[in-house]
Amino acid sequence: MRLLKKRFGEIPATIINQIEDLVLDDLESLTEDILDFNSLEDLQIWLEKRF
Repeated sequence: MRLLKKRFGEIPATIINQIEDLVLDDLESLTEDILDFNSLEDLQIWLEKRF
């Protein structure tokens, strides 16, 4: 969450809730994939693929 906030500023509660529901493997993937995101929309698309 700190990396996301540093990169994109305030994170909407809906996105925070989705991240909190991720399993460990997905969280590990997120820490790598965050480097490829250019916007919160990229993050949202990534999260939609997980649910």
